[in-house]
Parts: sequence; structure tokens; C-alpha cells
Amino acid sequence: MRISLRLKLTLLSLLLLLIPLIGFRFSAILQSNLMTSREDALMFTARAVATTLSNRPDIFDRELVHSLNQNRDLYLFHLSNSIRLNGKTDDWQPELLQSEEFGAEHVLSSSVPYSRKSLTFKHLLGQRGKYLYALFLVVDDKVIYRNPNSLYPGKADHLQIGIEDREGNFSRYLLAAEKPGWVNGFLMDPDTENQIPQANEPRIQGVWAETTDGYLIEMRIPLSMVGKRLAFAVADVDESRKRTVNTLIGTANPGKIGELGWLLSPSKNIESLLESLGRPHSRIRVIDENRIVRARFGSLSTGEIAAESTEDRLAPLLKWLNTKLAPVYRIFTEPFTTTFSPTTSQPKKLELQGIEEGLQGKSSITHYHLPDAEIEIMAAITPLVNEGKVMGAVVVEQSTNSILALKNRMIEESIGLTVMAFVIVGLGLLLFASRISSRIRRLRNQAAGSISKDGQITVMQAVRTRDEIGDLSRTLASMLGQLKEQNEYREKMADNLEHEMRTPLAGISASLKNLGLELEKPTQQEQELIHWALTDVKRLESLLTAIRDATNLREALQQDFPEDFDLAAALTLWLEHGLRPGYPDVDFVLHTPEKPAMLHGDADRLRQMVEKLVDNAVSFHLPDTPVRLQLEILKNSFRLKVCNQGPTINRETMAQIFNSMVSIRKHKEKTPHLGLGLFIVRTIVEHHQGSVEAENIERGETGVCFVIRLPR
Repeated sequence: MRISLRLKLTLLSLLLLLIPLIGFRFSAILQSNLMTSREDALMFTARAVATTLSNRPDIFDRELVHSLNQNRDLYLFHLSNSIRLNGKTDDWQPELLQSEEFGAEHVLSSSVPYSRKSLTFKHLLGQRGKYLYALFLVVDDKVIYRNPNSLYPGKADHLQIGIEDREGNFSRYLLAAEKPGWVNGFLMDPDTENQIPQANEPRIQGVWAETTDGYLIEMRIPLSMVGKRLAFAVADVDESRKRTVNTLIGTANPGKIGELGWLLSPSKNIESLLESLGRPHSRIRVIDENRIVRARFGSLSTGEIAAESTEDRLAPLLKWLNTKLAPVYRIFTEPFTTTFSPTTSQPKKLELQGIEEGLQGKSSITHYHLPDAEIEIMAAITPLVNEGKVMGAVVVEQSTNSILALKNRMIEESIGLTVMAFVIVGLGLLLFASRISSRIRRLRNQAAGSISKDGQITVMQAVRTRDEIGDLSRTLASMLGQLKEQNEYREKMADNLEHEMRTPLAGISASLKNLGLELEKPTQQEQELIHWALTDVKRLESLLTAIRDATNLREALQQDFPEDFDLAAALTLWLEHGLRPGYPDVDFVLHTPEKPAMLHGDADRLRQMVEKLVDNAVSFHLPDTPVRLQLEILKNSFRLKVCNQGPTINRETMAQIFNSMVSIRKHKEKTPHLGLGLFIVRTIVEHHQGSVEAENIERGETGVCFVIRLPR
């Protein structure tokens, strides 16, 4: 397949694709180095926070980090939404997803064999404003409401509450409903044996609502009533006569102050300390040995990525390319969420990879993705030690968005610059290739036009450009000049040869004749020798005459007198009275049109042309095969074909056979041939403003056809 110079240079310009590949590699190396640097910085921050907290042992005692009981302690969430006491759970999202379920392992007392269908509940505790809110989703196969006339609210399904206030005083409350709707608390005697309420407690407010599998209790308590310890228990009554409590399930025993659970919430003291150690766009969390988050500060919100510098002159162009090449960028860049606002609540427990190692005293770095955003989070985890004992761990987290943004920006700029370079360099190479190819084509056309159809050579004009193409042009011009000189010498050689040989031949002929006369009685052998010598002299004279006629043909043609005649009738006449008698052993086949073929030209010269073609065809035809002549009338010309069966002409010599003194005959004949016959044919045809060419017959029987076209 032929590949042009433009295509080669265009393919060469594809090497510019190495630019984005290098950019991709460099961005990957840069990302790796930045990740390592970010990991070191986060680990340094985590260890600094852990060291600061370890130097404050009073915080661990004050924030109840020591000796916690995970089964009865309550975790106080910071609620994301304002809570409306309306018996619906939509306000409790998304913290409701972290609600705990209480069942068989949390049974405080039971007078009957426990059944899961009889009583279980999910519980969530949170803080919003000045209130502590609690939600209970109770599964109860039979709901028993409080008798309005009864003095014992505990003889129905109810909620027990045990509270230690800020002064350390213990109070016990009960929440029961006569029907679905608004409920208030009852202040109960601290002695659990006394089931008669001491007073109503309007500060404890709630809503009791029925559900498909039980009921729902949504309530709130002023934070001023609550200290550090708290417990809840749900009582199940299934029989409406005796109304005895069958099962009591709770977070802890609300009837004894010593068995209440600690109320765990994020420590404001630790958080204020974390605020002084915080990093931009990072989050610090402190967890205890049960993986419960005891303090947090900061946010993973990434904010807006810094805009590109407006001082860069290429910035507008790159910005325009970014809009056009955005689909391409998406293939090679790593997507991430540029801005992030948490839609889920902060977890009560951390289950990150590396937490277990941190609680065992080992520092580690971990990576994870947020489930609700395309953000990768890097976390440094280091143990929190007090008096040689691991009390928890410090987790410092930060998103990798800034690193990914830098990496993506490098990739985008690499692609954008590659596109610009590819366009500029590609256009430059294309123009350069066009310039070179046009010069080569011009040189080719000049070289091709230096040899005319009749074999004449015209010297091309060499260019002065000092490069390889200029050198080639000058070399071709020099070669063509030498060829022209040789061709002119060869054409003049025949005329010079005829002029120089004719006088000696005349002398030889006269001498031979005088020799015959001087011999009185020549022998038979002497007479034959003289006769043969005179015959050869005549033969040479006839050759010289043919050479003279050929060399002077162009001048003789200028003195001819053209006339209008019927070429078809002339061919028939020439064949009958000249060709067939001259070649009695050759079979001729002539095809002429039915209507006259009127031609304006010299009939004698055209007859000479036909005789030369027939002579050539007879010389090369196979025995017992005809020589065919065919005349056709075309729209603007006549086409004459002279064909014979026999050997074909090599393609290399096809264009040379019409030149002077060119012969391809391989066998000797009685009549000498100097390669002038086809030269005469071409000269006569061109004098009549026609053309001649040779065609090989290669389908079926092989041979050669000479085709002459003469204008009508």
C-alpha cells in the first residue's frame, strides 16, 4: 500500500500522545507522594491529640471513660432535626437507623416464659435544644391500656424511667396511657413496692400511638432534670383482669440508683480541646474502649475546590477546552464529589478498619469511601493511653478531594495541552508535508514532461533551493541534458553516416565497374565476386537512401499536398494492389465501415504508414495466422488497427519502439532493418495530428495491435 508523505508525517505527529502519558505518570507519582505526605500529617495530628488528652487525666474521670458497661449505658445522640411529638418517626431520621433493639438479653424480670412476639422494643435517645428526647418502638402482641379510674398506672402496659439528677438525687417515673394520644409522666415512690403515684409530672411529656405490631412512645424530658445516669424499662401486661406485669425489659434497672446506666454523650470538654488542635476540612473523633464516640470536632465537608489562577494566559483557552473535552476527561480522571454535606447521622460506634489495632495500642492508616458520596476518606488511628492503659483511640479523618482535584487538573491540562500541541504541530507538519510533496510533485511533473510522446527531450529548469530536493532537481536536469545531447547525436548520426558513406561507396562502385572492364578475360569466379561486390554496394546505397528518407521525412512532409479522400476505399485499394501481391504467403483480413471514411491528408504518406505497419506485422506474425486491418469511425476521429498474432512487446520497451533506430527483431532477414519503420509511422501520424500506440493482446491468442487515431 502506498503511504504518502503527509500520512507519514501525520502518523509521526502521534508521538505527541506521549505528552498525556507522561502527564498521567507524573500525576500518579504526585498523587502517591501527596498521599504519603497527607498520611504523615494526619498521623502527626492524631498523635498530637492523643498526647494532649493523655496529659489531662482529669478529663477521663470527669467524662466517665473508665469502667463503662456497654450493656446498660445509654448514648445520647445530637439529633439532626427538630422533634415534634406527633407519634411519627420521620423527625428521627437519620439517627433512627442506629436505634438499638432490646429483647431476651435485656429482660429484667418475667413471670412467664419469654416470647419475642410478646415484647421487644427499639430505643433511641437524643438531645435537641433544652430537651432530652426518647423514642420507643414497642412490639407487643396485646396492648393493655390504663384504667381511667385506677390508682395504679402500673397495672397496664407502661414505661418506667429512673433518673439520677445533677445533684445525685434519684427519682422514678412512670408513663402509661388510657388511650392513644398525649401522655404525661407520674412521679413514683423510690420504693418499687409502692405503686401509687406521688404526683403528676407535667415536665415529662409524650405521645402514645398504636402501630401495626404494637405501639410507639415518643417523649421528652427537660435536660435540667437529668444528670449522668438514666434507665428505661418497658413493662408488658397481657391480661386485663389481674393486670400483672408478665415481662419487664429495660436498658438497665430503673428501680435502683446503683443499677442505672451512665448517660454517654459527646464531651464538650474534649471537643473544646479538639477545637484548638483541629485541621481545616478534617474531622477528629475520640472513641472509648467500646468504640463509642465520646467526642468529635470538625467536618469532612470539602468546600469548593480552589479555582485556577487567572494570571495564566492559557487559562481562558484551557477553560474553553475543558468544556469541549469534558467527555474525554471523564474517561481518564477519577470522579469525586466536590462539595459534601453529611446526610446521615454521626455513628455512635466506629467500625473502621484499624480501630481494633488502635485499641490494642498500634497506630495505623486506613482509607474508605462514604456510602452516599464519591469521596475517599483517609483516617489516621492512634491509641489513647492513660497511666499505661489503652483507654480508647483518636481518629483523624480527611478527604482526599484536594489531592484528586490536583491529579485530575494535571491530567486535564496534559490532555488539553496535548490537543493544542497536536493541532499546532499537526498543522505545521501537514503544511510542511504539503510543501515538500508539492515540490516533489512539481519535480515529478517536470521530469515526466521532459520527454515528449515522440521521444524528444527538453531540459528541465533546475531549482536553486539548497536542500535535498534542490540537489535532486539539479541532478535530474544534468542527466536530462546529457540524454538530450546523446539523443541529438544519435539522430544526426544517421544523416552524417549517409553523407560520409555515400561518396566512398560511389568510388567503390566505379572502381568495381572499371575493374570488370580492365580484365580482358575474367574467370567465372572473378565475375561472380565483382557481381556480389556490386550487389552489396547497391544494398548499402539503398540503406543510405532509407536513412536519408527517414531523417528528411519531417522536411519532406511540409511540402506534401493534402487532399480529401476515402480512407476505407484507399485501404481496400492498397491491400489489393500492393500488400497482397507483395506478401503472397500472408493472409490479410480487412474490416472497413460501410459508409465512406473521408479524411483530409496525404494519401501517399498514409499508404507509406500502412505499408510500414503491415511490414512490421508480417515480420512478427506466426505462420498460418492472418494479419488483421480494421478501420472504425468514431465521433471525432478514425481508428485504424493493424494486428498480428505472435510475441508480445515488453512493457519496458513499449515506449521506445517508435524512436529512431530502435529495433527489437531477434532474427535476420534478407531486407535490412535499422529500426526506422515505426519511427516513420509515428512521424507521418503526428504530421496528420494523430496518435499511434502499441497494445499487447493477452486474452486468448497473444499478439500485438498498433492503433492509429486520425482526426476526422
